[in-house]
Amino acid sequence: MKPYIGITCGHDWDKNMIYINENYCRAVEAAGGSPVLIPPLDDEVLIDRMFDIADGILIAGGPDVDPVFFGEEPRPQNGKISPIRDKTELRLAYKAVSENKPIFGICRGMQVLNIACGGSIYQDIFSQIKNVDVLKHTQNAPDWYGTHTVKINKNSRLFKILGVHELRVNSFHHQAVKTLAKGFAANAYSSDGIIEGIEKTGDGFAVGVQWHPEEMWEKEPRFLNLFEALVKATLGKIKEK
Repeated sequence: MKPYIGITCGHDWDKNMIYINENYCRAVEAAGGSPVLIPPLDDEVLIDRMFDIADGILIAGGPDVDPVFFGEEPRPQNGKISPIRDKTELRLAYKAVSENKPIFGICRGMQVLNIACGGSIYQDIFSQIKNVDVLKHTQNAPDWYGTHTVKINKNSRLFKILGVHELRVNSFHHQAVKTLAKGFAANAYSSDGIIEGIEKTGDGFAVGVQWHPEEMWEKEPRFLNLFEALVKATLGKIKEK
């Protein structure tokens, strides 16, 4: 059985376009899942319908989240936002955690997962984090290439998935988790203290990483473990029904 993994799509309202990087779909396929694309939707009934169709959820990377969702006004560095995508993903993430449906967030997706459950993010790490020599988190290198090191908590679910305490990851972000949502723990950090991974404590599969494993797994198969863990958790929930 290949469970349906709902993958959220990007939304460029300026170009009237909905899009997805095919590597998300390829990674899910390689991990044994069936990708189902979830477009940005303004109707909560339709969002809930897509949630019900999907056996597991993958919140993809993308541009910035509207800071209104974590109680802030926009800073000058905050980039282009999509209100409809924000609405769709925040609802999917909240429902997934509330109803214990497996969910995996990548880059923006990790931030969305944290915000949906009551946490906050830095709108811009380079201007907001003071007295720290912040690493280059927006790389000028091939997408598949790891440009900085991440250390993983050995007591975490993420460590069990990846099997290493330290690895190199790619990096394409200027925002990052600031205040953790209740019920979540940080499981990975870069050397400048930026949170690079989060996971729900206790039962249930809700994991996020700040890097882009969908770009790396063909060069470094270890990163496919993340997608396989999502599919495995999803199959486990199906068997419980």
